Amino acid sequence: MHVVRRMKRHAIALLIASMMTSGLGSAYAMDTPADGKGHWAEAQLSAWLNQGYIQGYEDGALRPDDAIKRGELVALINRVYQLKDTAAIRYGDLSDGHWAYADAAIAVKAGYIEGYDDNSIRVEAPVSRQELAIMVARLLKLGASDSDKGVSRFKDAASIPEWSRKAIGALAEIGIVNGYEDGSFKATGLVTRAEAVVLLERANGANVYSRAGVYGPQTGKASVAGDVIVTTSGVTLQNMVIEGDLTLGKGIGEGDVTFNNVTVKGKARVNGGGAHSIHFNNTILVQVEIDKQSGFVRIVASGETSIREVLARSGAVIEAGDVAGKGIGTVTLSDALPKDSQITLAGSFEHVHVSAPNILVEIPKGSVSKLTVDGKANGTKLVVGKDASIAELILNAAAAVFGQGEIKLAIINASGIQFEKQPGKLQSGADVDKNTQIKIGGVDKTIGEAAKPSAPSVGGGFVDSGPGGGGSGGGGGGTEEPEPEVVYPQVSLPLGGSVTESVYVSNQRIATVGDVVYGVSDQEGSLYLVPGATSRYISMLDIVVSENKGIRKSVKANEQVSFSTGGLPAGDYVLIGLGLNYAMNDYRGDQELRLNAGTNTPLSQNSLYVYSNGKYLDIGFNKPIQNAYASMAAFKGTVSYSTYAGSVTSSTYATNDAIEIRDNVLRLIFADPAVSKGTLKIAANSLKDENNSVLADLTVVDFDFGPSLLLKQTRVNAGESVTVVTDRAAEVYLIRRGISLTKADLDKAVLEGRATKVQTSASAETLLATKGFVPGSYLIVAWGGGSATITIR
Repeated sequence: MHVVRRMKRHAIALLIASMMTSGLGSAYAMDTPADGKGHWAEAQLSAWLNQGYIQGYEDGALRPDDAIKRGELVALINRVYQLKDTAAIRYGDLSDGHWAYADAAIAVKAGYIEGYDDNSIRVEAPVSRQELAIMVARLLKLGASDSDKGVSRFKDAASIPEWSRKAIGALAEIGIVNGYEDGSFKATGLVTRAEAVVLLERANGANVYSRAGVYGPQTGKASVAGDVIVTTSGVTLQNMVIEGDLTLGKGIGEGDVTFNNVTVKGKARVNGGGAHSIHFNNTILVQVEIDKQSGFVRIVASGETSIREVLARSGAVIEAGDVAGKGIGTVTLSDALPKDSQITLAGSFEHVHVSAPNILVEIPKGSVSKLTVDGKANGTKLVVGKDASIAELILNAAAAVFGQGEIKLAIINASGIQFEKQPGKLQSGADVDKNTQIKIGGVDKTIGEAAKPSAPSVGGGFVDSGPGGGGSGGGGGGTEEPEPEVVYPQVSLPLGGSVTESVYVSNQRIATVGDVVYGVSDQEGSLYLVPGATSRYISMLDIVVSENKGIRKSVKANEQVSFSTGGLPAGDYVLIGLGLNYAMNDYRGDQELRLNAGTNTPLSQNSLYVYSNGKYLDIGFNKPIQNAYASMAAFKGTVSYSTYAGSVTSSTYATNDAIEIRDNVLRLIFADPAVSKGTLKIAANSLKDENNSVLADLTVVDFDFGPSLLLKQTRVNAGESVTVVTDRAAEVYLIRRGISLTKADLDKAVLEGRATKVQTSASAETLLATKGFVPGSYLIVAWGGGSATITIR
């Protein structure tokens, strides 16, 4: 990791490279520059001068109000941030003998400057304030602010052009750029030497984490002065108090960042991250703002985490299912959310405030004490899962409420409101009367009629088009019949044509990238073909499609739809269906598809499956594999592995171990369970595809059999607890069979009441409850490790 902290001793600014040639003038040691006294930036200039970061000219002047040249500025930035790598550059106005050539090559490589359209780079030109803002935003990998909040504070905000507006806003929001005393920013104004020093001091004064790693003490808590900026994925901050703001920059991309036992006293801004999540564990935050320029972010709160408020300006999945502390207080869905944005809320929330129109809010499991839809939030769709509840729902705009979850009290303050399921209590608000029309289960009613204590209505359909388009029309139906049970879609991938069935994995379908495969559902709605590890949240499915990693198709009941797989990467996929009421199908084996790479794609390893018994290891490739040697014995001799148990133990593949080729999978079978972590090496040219193209490179695969699992009982009575023991701390799940075993889907099953979970400590007995599970055979899984079958009687 690279933490950019306050100015390093050897950082040079505005000096040596520019002494004779840059135009800054020859410099020498200067105790007290006369023109620096009384200057507005005197404190910063004096500090840098006394530490040797800047020096005066031969005449003793500092010239703080002179404009700084572009070449001088990049020389300063390169030295401050210790940038050294160069790019090959060629610009019409810059020869390789120019004093600024080397620094320009460094700046281009670092990505914070670019040339102009006329193939110039203009190192002798002065720098405007907006140009400097773009350089610093790129340098810190902040990304751009999509909101106008940053620039709206300046009275000349309307004059700030689009090409610099977002960078200025991003820096203004974290206090790196400020305006003048009159409240203006003056984007086209030229940057002076003093302004460059002050702004770079602010930028360099922030604590910037730009390399993956774990930071913070193992015990206790360290105090971090100022702001913290994380610009890359794979960063874990632990045991620290951040006195200022926290910014998670665009540079995180779709990666993950973790906070363990961290307190943030300022505001936390989330501008990067993806499906792999921003994890807050035992962390205290005042406000979290989610504002990612494209895509969505997954926020996971666990342990004793407390977040007073979350403000979402872009799509997000917010999970608070494992919070033992105060959890998340208020979630505000900003009116800045684009149309058709999707928000998933899983867990317990005090208040959800929907300000944005035409968005979808999914609550698959958990509870919301109060959910308010603003008067301007017309077109809101709420999907309340069967294991979710809303204590009080206030609807001030036309909205549609789907799902079988419990709504204890609904207060209606607008017309055009629809419910799939009758709320427990209904009442009119101050803005409407009891004669206002609503729909319940597809049946038109007045609020007064719907509020009467009678048996719930039976609808003949629901008018919203749902995810698949095309409404099913209004209803009819009596008032004395019981409420209909929701019917979940049944979906499958039919065999035929280019789609065959695996001889090794029951029901798994096989095709090749570019083939057309077909899907079918017994309900009208949508079908998704997405990577097998995709979380089964509606928002996750649509994000995968938007990133061109999956395909979505509208479907009519019992009619096949085609999926053209050209452009998808080879790998494992699954078919998922949604009905018009947003109900999602259960998992089955005939929904799985393995997509092999085409003939012209080189053979490569693309997956790893570690079996929980510690005896099997499946190494997957992007197409079927064959032994390139004369015998399996010869091939076996080229495979080696190392295991790690405190110290490294290396060995060749053991004589009594076995190895098999199963279509596109190389299976290793250990005679004795492997020890924890290990590394396996497969020699180059040892495998080939059906066209005799060989595995070109040495393939190195790291694996971990994870925590072992021991059950003290294999049979228990319903309601009794199972005693489990793991050899290291682990999350242990009790699940119904048929649940996808990805981490996200296991946690989703816990939220939906289809699974339970406990946290174990190493070698300690832990009780796993079975309350609520009917008699039958179940699976207990230590995440990332062992599993075992349990029978509930």
